[in-house]
Amino acid sequence: MLALKRIIPASLAILIALAAAACGAGAPAATPTPTNTPLPTVTSTPEYTPLPPAPPTLELQQRPSLPPPTLEGYMDVGGHSLSYQCFGEGSPAVIVEAAGGDKPTLSLTWSAVILGVLPTTRICIYDRANHLTSQDVAEELHVLLGKISVPGPYILVAHSLGGWHVRVFAHLYPQEVAGMILVDTTPTYPDAAVTYATAYPTYSPDETAGIAQNRMSEADVYSGSMLPSYDGLDMKASNEQVRQAGSFGDIPLVVIGRTLGQQDLPGLDPATLDILAKVLLKILADQATLSSKGVLEVATTGNHFISLYQPQIIIDAITRKVQEIRGH
Repeated sequence: MLALKRIIPASLAILIALAAAACGAGAPAATPTPTNTPLPTVTSTPEYTPLPPAPPTLELQQRPSLPPPTLEGYMDVGGHSLSYQCFGEGSPAVIVEAAGGDKPTLSLTWSAVILGVLPTTRICIYDRANHLTSQDVAEELHVLLGKISVPGPYILVAHSLGGWHVRVFAHLYPQEVAGMILVDTTPTYPDAAVTYATAYPTYSPDETAGIAQNRMSEADVYSGSMLPSYDGLDMKASNEQVRQAGSFGDIPLVVIGRTLGQQDLPGLDPATLDILAKVLLKILADQATLSSKGVLEVATTGNHFISLYQPQIIIDAITRKVQEIRGH
């Protein structure tokens, strides 16, 4: 989560919402960052795919129940155990890396997506441990997948802070990644702040007060700091690990974002809200350039938990990737 100084609430809110909305806290020791392997230069522009409106679905008490898993249990990954569940059969297997603080085997936040994917291929969820860096999470997931006999390469689907962990996983084990889907995932610092500042319109004498107040100066961008820990994660060490991991080369990538609306920033004037929504889109588009095969899609929901409120966009992205990989 970003904690930038001297920025008024609306512009801070958009960065915080991007960074890790609705997640938990803690504090571990850092581990060495992975060595960055040079990857091909990205020259493509991500495609922006507008989507038709979809109704919100699945309030907390309405999350669907799941059939019995085809695989489940607890697996020791080096001093502690991780709970996991897999549904359906087939390959490539889909591996879900949930948001910070989310335990998907208990929360059912991915139930609708699982139900939509399991007729097509295997999809697995797990509850990661706390007190880790993103590299620790990636390494433990690698051990888990090896022990439960779910062969790769995988389609990695990540939400929010989980995006950091799969980005490091793809760097450490690129041959085990067939595709990636990043769902409203956390950007790195100060990269998102730089994009915010450079994408924001320059001064105009007829601009609204809201537009003027939400502009970030260079001093604002670089005077920020990160929370030391979040969801038990060493944020500073993990942020640097993700930045060092770099791009994904030609690993197929779908970035799914949400539509910023009045409900996200109540009281903000429409002109400023429109600008902030466009800045958010630019930050998401930057994530899509992490791969030379990156595509940007935007959900119509403004809710951070797209897996609950517009799961079909995730189901469709996964299904397309499975079909592409199988050569359909």
